[in-house]
Amino acid sequence: MIFRAVIYARCSTEEESQKDALKKQVEEGKASVREMGWTLAGLYVESRSGTTTKGRSEYNRLYEDLTGDKFDVIVIKSQDRLMRNTKDWYLFIDRLLTEQKRLYIYIERKFYSSDDALITGIKAILAEEYSRELSKKINNAHHNRQKQNGSAVLTSNTYGYRKMPDKSIVIEEEEARIKRRMYELCAAGFGSRKISSILKSEGIVGRNGKPFTDSAILRMIHNPLNKGTVVMNRLHYDFETKKVMRIPKEEQYVYENKVPPIVSKELWEAANQEIAKRAEGINQSGDKKRGRYRGKSRISGKLFCGLCGNPYYRRTRRRYKDRAVICEWKCKRYLETGRNTGRTRGLQLREVQSEEAEGCDNVHLDEETLYQLLEQICGKRYMPDKERMISDMVHMLKIVLKEKDYRQEIDRKRRQEEKLSGQMDALVEKLLEGIVSDEAYQRTQRELEERLENIRDEIKELERQNAKRSENVLKERIAHIEKTLQTAGMIEKAVAAEMLEDVDKIWIYPEYMEIVFNFPEAAERKNTDIPTQEYVDRIKIEYGNLFDYRKKKEEERNAIVRIMQENPRVTAREIAEQLQISLSGANYRIGILKSEGKVKFNGSGGKGEWEILTHD
Repeated sequence: MIFRAVIYARCSTEEESQKDALKKQVEEGKASVREMGWTLAGLYVESRSGTTTKGRSEYNRLYEDLTGDKFDVIVIKSQDRLMRNTKDWYLFIDRLLTEQKRLYIYIERKFYSSDDALITGIKAILAEEYSRELSKKINNAHHNRQKQNGSAVLTSNTYGYRKMPDKSIVIEEEEARIKRRMYELCAAGFGSRKISSILKSEGIVGRNGKPFTDSAILRMIHNPLNKGTVVMNRLHYDFETKKVMRIPKEEQYVYENKVPPIVSKELWEAANQEIAKRAEGINQSGDKKRGRYRGKSRISGKLFCGLCGNPYYRRTRRRYKDRAVICEWKCKRYLETGRNTGRTRGLQLREVQSEEAEGCDNVHLDEETLYQLLEQICGKRYMPDKERMISDMVHMLKIVLKEKDYRQEIDRKRRQEEKLSGQMDALVEKLLEGIVSDEAYQRTQRELEERLENIRDEIKELERQNAKRSENVLKERIAHIEKTLQTAGMIEKAVAAEMLEDVDKIWIYPEYMEIVFNFPEAAERKNTDIPTQEYVDRIKIEYGNLFDYRKKKEEERNAIVRIMQENPRVTAREIAEQLQISLSGANYRIGILKSEGKVKFNGSGGKGEWEILTHD
């Protein structure tokens, strides 16, 4: 029998600096395969060292392939090439023996056998201890270098900078120009999401050819490196926990003017002060709250992706058919990087987020459907009288609208006008102080002037409407409001809002959601005497394919196939009536089934029968 062999090669920490060490190891492995008369079935070449298997894609691929039928023998140079971790070694050997594969160590010219379990276990322990001591030495060397104001260590991903062969740091001027633009926009009052949109509209992208995400922009603006300040000893790799630990600020080393600055200290401070202002709000009791952005919606800051752990953001679009505004909630990771490009769908990462995963495949949530779903849940909990609520609201509107006119809205627009004028004055001051460049000033000034002109036009229109206001207009307005309350789901949103006051988080998954309540806080807020232990603190709501557009369409087409199976002479009009869709919609879905080769109509002139070709 001729064995199918694969080679796993990885440089040790000591060999990484040696030229062509990895290439030489692969050649040695190939020579061993030829010498044994085996067939080379593949290569697993790792360019990354490490004591554990985390982050080693080729090892993890090899580990997964052990369960298949791709090879019979794994060829390695030595035991420590696989790992220097005792636990991982035993897991690997257990799978190797279970799947009846063999391990050949060519430096010893022998196969691993179960008789070697003790000695290889000892070797794994020794290798792990060696790595532990090596880690201590490396960490100590880094700490001494940082304490003694050694050279700055920049990765190749540091945007705006480049490290020269002599270890000096120089500015990449083209990238630095983009960074300065970020700082200027931020100092002018724009948030990171707005800055991201502006850069995207100007065709500015990162090194990977993709637009800058709002989180990436925030990280850059916060980084003191851009004003020439290097902060060392911020992080520490702990060998025992295999985690990177954050060092307290008082133990960090801060060196100013360590690298060439991309922006001035004044501009850096101005931009970061703007971020601090935006992150700080005042609640009704006067206490300052930081962090979570509540937004204009009751569910802002509450929706989180169960697949990747990121928050959901609200987005609007116009429907192509009738230009109606559609509100949807989408995962932040999807908005930044699109759909998943490699990770298996369904992996739940809400506890430990994966930094390497790109994109997210979770569902988008139609806001109207979401509120209807929440209304069904809280309807059982609060049991509202919808008709009575609408009647009371219309009665109050009749009283309020008779007493008030458009002055309240005009006053609100006036305040917006004053605020924009203040921003324009502040912008002039920043220009005079040298914080904002002439180019940034002119661009921002034009944007503010356009917004100011729009508000003044709106004020004129409101004043015109106020002048011609009449009792008939008032009646029509109340009737319109009453109709909107009945049909537009306003009551459903109000009822759901009552429950959302008690909700801490809502975890979204493709086919269900988990609502997590914070009843101790709710009980304190509402001064209720009901014991919190009587509440259920978490409920699961199954919604199947309700938010999965592709699966819903697939189900519709499968329903058409079933109808055709039951009645081969069925017409498109009859299908439309059964599914309660339009005739054009039915014909469109039938057309897709035909193009996919699933159905065929045998006949002509509307007479004949449907034939089902394939149906899963």
